[in-house]
Amino acid sequence: MEKDFRYKIRHIGDAFVDKVENLGLSIKGSVKGIVLTYNIDELKKEKEKIVNGIGKRMVASRKKDPDFNVLQDKMMIKLFSKLDKIEGQMEACIKERRERLYPNKFASKQSDA
Repeated sequence: MEKDFRYKIRHIGDAFVDKVENLGLSIKGSVKGIVLTYNIDELKKEKEKIVNGIGKRMVASRKKDPDFNVLQDKMMIKLFSKLDKIEGQMEACIKERRERLYPNKFASKQSDA
């Protein structure tokens, strides 16, 4: 009995450290999920700004020139390339967030493929 008590007292620090490490890992995972959600929201706002910019540019250009060609306008090309980049980032963030939220669901689909 005395040996068990002494052993527990000596190793209680190890058990405490293990619990704190596990807590830290779970908190780190939760924070990553929150950061992903904020990134997605920011990317959505940025996408909306770009889409509005594309619309404004189209309207202004069509008023000046009825035969306006989107493919020849450098500003429109820049806006569309930014839009493509943002959509790619959004898809990657959404995919990662889904995998974090539903790890079993997506793990089984990947193993089937």
